[in-house]
Amino acid sequence: MRDEPFERLLDYHRRRYWLLNGWSLRFRVIAVEITEVRPHGIRYSLTLHDTDGTRLLGFDNAHGIPRQLKHDHQHRFRKTHEVVPYEFRGADELLVDFFAAVERACTHEDVEFAFDDELTDLEEVEMDYVQEELD
Repeated sequence: MRDEPFERLLDYHRRRYWLLNGWSLRFRVIAVEITEVRPHGIRYSLTLHDTDGTRLLGFDNAHGIPRQLKHDHQHRFRKTHEVVPYEFRGADELLVDFFAAVERACTHEDVEFAFDDELTDLEEVEMDYVQEELD
């Protein structure tokens, strides 16, 4: 059963937010069948990108972690090849953890953690593209 936080997380699907320095936050979130590797019934990819589109950090469950059954993990800031487990505790907690990681990245780079409200948009993406990105 989908609760309010779950629905709130689903509402982020395809959203893109821009920080004042030109970095962007992108969200891919879809409901899926509950399985052993995705027991919360959601596939997600929450990412921070540089001005040129390079991924700077991310939280997702698109692929497994070596030697672990769970798919939830985080790609470290500026070291996205480094994957560490992420403990999914709930939809709201995922959003809080992601935004906190973005804020830490901004602090680390001496970048203001401020959004450009005029550049917030919904990305036009095809479902095949979303499936590829989540796979």
